[in-house]
Amino acid sequence: MMESNIVLKGSLKFIGLGELLQLLGGNVSTGRLTLTSPNTDHPGHIYLVDGNPVNAEAGNIKGLEALNRLFGWLDADYEFINEPVSCERVIKKSRMEIILDALRMVDDGEIEKVGAPANPQEGAVESDTASNMPIIKGPLVDYVYVVDEEEFTAGKEIVYQEKFGNWFWVILEGKADVIRLMPDGRVPISRLSDGAFIGSIGSFMRKGSVQRSATVVAVTDVQLGVMDYDLLFKEYSELTLTFQRILASLDNRLRQITTNCAKILLHGLPANYDLKDLKPFEQQNEEDAAYQIQNGRAVVVRRVNNGFLEVCQLEPNDVIGHIPFLNTCHEPHSATVYVSSDFEYGPIDLRSIRKEFDLMTQTFKNLIQHTTTSLSVTTGRVFDIVKGGQNQS
Repeated sequence: MMESNIVLKGSLKFIGLGELLQLLGGNVSTGRLTLTSPNTDHPGHIYLVDGNPVNAEAGNIKGLEALNRLFGWLDADYEFINEPVSCERVIKKSRMEIILDALRMVDDGEIEKVGAPANPQEGAVESDTASNMPIIKGPLVDYVYVVDEEEFTAGKEIVYQEKFGNWFWVILEGKADVIRLMPDGRVPISRLSDGAFIGSIGSFMRKGSVQRSATVVAVTDVQLGVMDYDLLFKEYSELTLTFQRILASLDNRLRQITTNCAKILLHGLPANYDLKDLKPFEQQNEEDAAYQIQNGRAVVVRRVNNGFLEVCQLEPNDVIGHIPFLNTCHEPHSATVYVSSDFEYGPIDLRSIRKEFDLMTQTFKNLIQHTTTSLSVTTGRVFDIVKGGQNQS
């Protein structure tokens, strides 16, 4: 009976735990991921709800510490069982924050490596030591959405900031840098690899050309798949207005955190954000709840030392809160929301949004996941710089 619930089996010799968690997250999976290694006398278990780890066990260690340890199991076998999860939710971090932190700890020797993979594979997100940037990968490409292919040689610009366009690409092979052009310099933000998308989900909000928010440059020779924009736009246009506003708000956050990341890399830590005339948002500690701003403004901040760092500013029609199946990464656990005195909001029915999400094609889900992954990675890079207390340009 148990065997029928096993939906995924394999070896971490050929897929990293980070990439595996991204795969399960992209499919919004709920169940138990079990790892077994010939180098340990006990299995490891990771419990997921809507694709997000909520608890883990490694021998007598539980919670986030156990999950971090499992990233060091390099040659384990895994199986994922699709089943209800009733254990206590003790892991509060977002999926991408967990992956980034654990991979960094493995690289720094803070997590013990157990075994050695025969064919090491890149994870869904990894660190490029030479460039000091995270590398973002994507899932397998659905060629139904690829209408053409293009090649760019190393060093050639694929997209130029401030120019207009609405096309999307997916990287079939190679690596490319996302670069924010600032008045006083070019700032590399992240590095894209196989399966990652080039193009902003914001281009769906106005069919026609939109202004690009960053430059993308080929690091190696890059082979790109040109995505069927009309097919993707049709799917977007059939979404409810509420879901469209959620996507617009995610895109808005990504643009802002990218700019903030570039400023910090160029100029170091900014001055403490002044929260004068703002108050904490009362509902922000609810685990799985989201709201649409109707009036006023909201500021998302991160507490640092004795002050606050601005993450982004939000206005009417933007969305605040936690949507677990979209893996939004700021509030309530990694940042705090403050609002103006005239702030008004309305609740979002996450059950209907989840039903809508489940009906999407996998490619459109992947596109959304790429946006949230980029948001998490860029935010994580900002927080790392702040934690280090120095400019890491």
